[in-house]
Amino acid sequence: PPGQGAGAEIMLAVINQVLSLSAEPPLPVPPAWTPLPLGLLAPRGWALEQLLLQANSLSGYMPLSTFPGADTVNQSVWVGGTAAPKGGTDQWLPYWANGNVPLLMLLRAAGPAAVARLDPAAQLGPVVDRMMQYVLGHVNRSKSGPGAGWIGPFLNEPGDTNGHGLWDPLNMCRALLMYSEGEPSSRPAVAAAVVAHLTAEARLLESDPVYKWAATRWPTFVQVCLYVVDHVVPQFAGARAVLPLGAAGTTKLLMGASRLFRAKGMDWRGYYNGSSAVRFPTGPVAGWNTHDHGVNNAEGALAWPAMDRRLGAAQGEADAAMTLVLSRLDEYQGQPNALFCADEVFCGRAPHRGTETCAVVEAMASLEQAFSVLGDPSLVDRLETLAAEYALSTLLNTVCPPRGWRIDHTRRLEALAFNALPAALTDDMWTHVYVQQANSVFAGDTHPPLSEEQDPSRRRHSLHYRHVEGGCTAGSADGPAGGCRAHRHSLHDVPSGEDQTANFYGVSHFPCCITNFPQGWPKFVASAVLTHGNAFAVASFLPLNATLPDAVGGGATLLIETSYPFAGEAVLTVSVPQGHSTTAYLRIPGWAAGASVNGQRAANGTVHAVPLGSGLATLRVRLPQPIRVERGWGVLGNVSSPPADAAVVRRGPLLFSLRPAEQRRVVRDYRRLLPYRPLAVDYEISTREAWSFALDLSDLGALRFEPLASPGWAESLPFSTSEYPFSVRVPARLLSNATWGYWRGTNITAQPPASPIDCDALPSGACGPLEQIRLVPFGSTNLRIAVFPWSH
Repeated sequence: PPGQGAGAEIMLAVINQVLSLSAEPPLPVPPAWTPLPLGLLAPRGWALEQLLLQANSLSGYMPLSTFPGADTVNQSVWVGGTAAPKGGTDQWLPYWANGNVPLLMLLRAAGPAAVARLDPAAQLGPVVDRMMQYVLGHVNRSKSGPGAGWIGPFLNEPGDTNGHGLWDPLNMCRALLMYSEGEPSSRPAVAAAVVAHLTAEARLLESDPVYKWAATRWPTFVQVCLYVVDHVVPQFAGARAVLPLGAAGTTKLLMGASRLFRAKGMDWRGYYNGSSAVRFPTGPVAGWNTHDHGVNNAEGALAWPAMDRRLGAAQGEADAAMTLVLSRLDEYQGQPNALFCADEVFCGRAPHRGTETCAVVEAMASLEQAFSVLGDPSLVDRLETLAAEYALSTLLNTVCPPRGWRIDHTRRLEALAFNALPAALTDDMWTHVYVQQANSVFAGDTHPPLSEEQDPSRRRHSLHYRHVEGGCTAGSADGPAGGCRAHRHSLHDVPSGEDQTANFYGVSHFPCCITNFPQGWPKFVASAVLTHGNAFAVASFLPLNATLPDAVGGGATLLIETSYPFAGEAVLTVSVPQGHSTTAYLRIPGWAAGASVNGQRAANGTVHAVPLGSGLATLRVRLPQPIRVERGWGVLGNVSSPPADAAVVRRGPLLFSLRPAEQRRVVRDYRRLLPYRPLAVDYEISTREAWSFALDLSDLGALRFEPLASPGWAESLPFSTSEYPFSVRVPARLLSNATWGYWRGTNITAQPPASPIDCDALPSGACGPLEQIRLVPFGSTNLRIAVFPWSH
């Protein structure tokens, strides 16, 4: 095409050659469901309150503040700043935009009343608008050469041995595309910029190696490319200013580049099925490396099956791949609050080990994508299907489970959104943790009385800055073809340096999580309603309004009135214009046995279809939420020690935990960094209350749900850490410190003793008298015990 230069034509020839060698289809496989464009869905109720809280706190204030982490946004070279990139990269502003752009678009869709509640001092709307315009105004506009069309301050080069160049701009591409959904006037400029950038990346992929971060996160490139193929190409098919190669040429280019990136990237299939040199670990990992890095697995491995499906894999093959990934994570790295344990790298099943906040939000995003593409409802909820699940009507099985037995609980998206995500922040959303643990009664700096040099378990985050790899063959490349051929597992499940020093609530952590956590709530809300053909699906019963596209019921409207997950009912009102019809598909959670829609039974773990004609229809959804007790948590055990077989308590999508009373103090404030933000501080949170309880499961009928909220609880602060919407009372016995105490003289809880606890066989005083303890939702805690030993 005129003005394009020879580079794109050469690249197109390369892509043609790649496609000629491939039997995969030239067009992407359509997804099962497509999320509504931003602007068509308006949050209401507690979901709106949560988004406003985020916008008016740490997330929204970062561009106009100078406390630690904020400079990675307001001084980013992406917007003309001079701040030196931390960690050898400048991914932080794209991270921030990837969360705050959809946040702003949802609030604007909620209407003028919601926008009026944005804190004017934060200026979130003007900041985002200016940022998007700045990025669009500073793309590389040269017509030829390696940088032609590049978005952002850096260009990938062969010397980029950490793989940031090919990956860092992709979150900004996502942010621009989401911005264009909510701000239609920006669509031509955004489309042209993103297509030009992807064309430049495709050109570099021809010659550049794909390292570390880019190698593990190749599905992100595919996601962005396929969004363009799905949405941009049809809209701008005749616009050469946007698609210089035309619609067919652009589609061919992006499909070929996606497959080329996948071929050069991490072999996630081989990693998880054990057929490659780099293999999934079956325990905690001692040395830092990109393959076992939790965030890379959350963004890469969890997204791989869906992106493989869209590139041509059979549905059964993609479903099997997703099952493989989730089952391996469940079995060897499973945690009840988060999808897996990764306090940087995988860390096993001990509940005093942590999960990085970035891993939580990236896992959520990948599961949202996976449900959209694969359509499996279990990806959205938490299914507990084996004998480990005990409802109130079930008698406790006295047969001990065999060694290696595990729970196939397949916990999914809602479990992260309603448990791990709120637990990663204080309830005012001004401070966050770098890692969270299922069992944690101290949030601060604590470590054994040894120096770092004497304690090899201390994997300090300084390694992240230098990208130091552990457990790799000396001199080997950390790419998909070689390197770490064996994992160096620790002999004991020792908390890492992050567990010891980075579980405090504050702002001075390494800047990845402070800039990345904002995507959690907005993307979760935006993924609640999806469409396909003349049908729509409700993936999560959140309070909202939605206007469906014209193809769905002639532009039907949807209103969801609910307090879910704080209630088990939802009322959906659907208005279908005269002469039209549609079908509503309602996801019924796997735990909701006995669920009903308008009084008719709806099978749990399915997507329930309701045909709708023209006019107004009301759908009343009832989701029973019995108390469930799961066993099998904690370490699996080995030939010398039994499995922990610890227990957790759930009701509906919520995990419940003991919440000891807090002692909170500010250890660092940043009043000298103006303008002063008095809530942007670093806390140390501790407790003086007893916490080492063993649940008494001799009579499951003794577990009692108490529906009464604490006096100060309100939907305006649904995850308050001083209130609760309801609670569960459980009989328990306090164990002595000798039976269950702290790890190695620190304030970190030790692993729970193996269950069942036989109090009669223990020394006098090891078990206290039977008493009732109150458990509250996990997301409403800063300190908590969620994984308990138990006795009959």
